[in-house]
Amino acid sequence: MKSEIVSQEGNILKVRATIEAQDFQKALNTVVGELSRKANIKGFRKGRVPRNIIEMYFGREGIYSEALEKVIPSAMSEIVEEYDLNLITEPQVDLEGEVEEGKPVTAVFTFEVRPEVVLPELSSLVVEKPVVEVTDAMVEAAIEQIRQHHSELRPVSDRSSKEGDSVSVEYTTLLLEEGTENAPSSPQTATIQLDSESLRAELKNALTDKNIGDEESVEFTVEEEHPDPAIAGKTLRYSLKIKEILERILPELDETFIRKYSQDKIVDFEGFKKDVTDRIAEQIRHDTKNATESNALSKLRESADVVVPETLVERQVKAMKEEETEQIKKQFNVSMEEYLEKNGINPETFEQSIKERAVRTVRQTLVLEALADERTIEVNEQDIDAEIKSLSDYLKSEPDRIRSLLFKDRERMTDFLHRIRMNKAIALLMSEITVKEVPVGTSAEGIEIQAENKPE
Repeated sequence: MKSEIVSQEGNILKVRATIEAQDFQKALNTVVGELSRKANIKGFRKGRVPRNIIEMYFGREGIYSEALEKVIPSAMSEIVEEYDLNLITEPQVDLEGEVEEGKPVTAVFTFEVRPEVVLPELSSLVVEKPVVEVTDAMVEAAIEQIRQHHSELRPVSDRSSKEGDSVSVEYTTLLLEEGTENAPSSPQTATIQLDSESLRAELKNALTDKNIGDEESVEFTVEEEHPDPAIAGKTLRYSLKIKEILERILPELDETFIRKYSQDKIVDFEGFKKDVTDRIAEQIRHDTKNATESNALSKLRESADVVVPETLVERQVKAMKEEETEQIKKQFNVSMEEYLEKNGINPETFEQSIKERAVRTVRQTLVLEALADERTIEVNEQDIDAEIKSLSDYLKSEPDRIRSLLFKDRERMTDFLHRIRMNKAIALLMSEITVKEVPVGTSAEGIEIQAENKPE
């Protein structure tokens, strides 16, 4: 087979290929033989049907078409290998001239290939690394979180409810709609924490400085952007009756608590404080690493020279929309259209937002793949074992089970290997960029310490 590049515009490559006459003839003979063996034609034994009879029954064009289906894929594979093409879509094939027996077949193949990416010098990329020091305030706040987590609620009857308490209430709700008579809901019970940041001010005021047996009625209009379309933008009336006032009792930071908290790994307050400090430091390291990587990827993505193919963007948009539609359905039991309408989101704005995210995602993938190719990054057995070990620890599953599941699903395995390769490319990026450390605030906000098993 002979081939030549006809044209190349952006990532669209056209290649003309000529399939030799003998190769097409061989394919024709194969097709005729197969049809002869399969054909059930009266008066002829299978495999003994003459060529002219086969053509009468199946048509010459049909036979030629089947022969082309045998030679075209082979020609396509040869071109892909010869020109080292990385395809992102299925190629198009256009025949040139009439297809005739005993003559070569000429076709033009149109390939959409991964676009060329011009990478910047990695060392020229300067990214900021936030530096956060562990402070006493952070440690104290984290210790308070732990005490809150392990606190107990105890009933009180000799005073009114106050800040920090929780109240057990029996309540009904009534949806107030003009011109519509609705019945209140069946009585329900709930325990409400008065210092909860998510508690509406109207409810907090109604339940603070109250006694057991007090009854209150509260009305408020729900926000238009509320995720539940049944109540979004509507007025609700809550009828409440206080059944119980509960005082939050925080544990003393004594040896008994510390031992239970740590499962006997820590015996005194100093050890406890050090453990909390270490946990905060580890959380900071984790957050810092993620923030720095995000900054580096953003710099690399925007500094690289690449034209993002619309085909890949459309594919990514489709995947993102399907994922978000599924999440909306699972969480709110409504369609995406209903969700957008109830939350006042313009469909065009939503589509634009999805597309912008898709462009960033595709661009970043193309750039990382180009980096992996340029530095000949490969995935080895050690990489696979390490990633499987990490997955097994996270999922609390046996490594052999995870390995078995991966190797049974080709698509899942391909994604798995690609993710490892991309992570190695990110590691390379982080090893070569210029990192500038920048001290940031020392607020304890957002620092959460995962508690050990709650003491009995």
